[in-house]
Amino acid sequence: MFLILKRNKFWSKTGISIIEILIVVAIIAIAFVSLFSLSSLSLKASILTKQTIKADFWAQEEIEAIRSFRDRTTWATDGIGSLTMGIDYYPQKTGNPLSWNLATGTETADGFTRKVVFSNVQRDGNGNIVEGGGVNDPQTKKITATVNWQERGVAHQVEIAAYLTNWNK
Repeated sequence: MFLILKRNKFWSKTGISIIEILIVVAIIAIAFVSLFSLSSLSLKASILTKQTIKADFWAQEEIEAIRSFRDRTTWATDGIGSLTMGIDYYPQKTGNPLSWNLATGTETADGFTRKVVFSNVQRDGNGNIVEGGGVNDPQTKKITATVNWQERGVAHQVEIAAYLTNWNK
């Protein structure tokens, strides 16, 4: 009878340790899944941040290219003042020596699509820029540089706006 009691105690202790092992394995599995999910999320955020930085650089390059174009052209003759407002342009390097010029349409490279749109600027009686209800200022144009890209099927966009004036006048 003593052996039977001893045997029952042995089996009950073994059953508890199997349950403990299963709980520990489950906790470790949950920890690994959590770490994997966290690292995957971190990697996705890192890739999106990298793409956003590239898009910011492309948009800023567009603005700087337009400034360069403005500085070497005559505003109303062959410069910004002679462009059609509201249509897509993109900067391109042409000529010898190379210089920035504008072409109509959009430019796509390395998964990014970029464009620049020019719009007229209005000013109020005090000379401040207003969205509407002012007088058209032919010596100032608003530039909106836009860069679009897709990341994992989701569309992303960076947009920078700036005002340029006919500084030669």
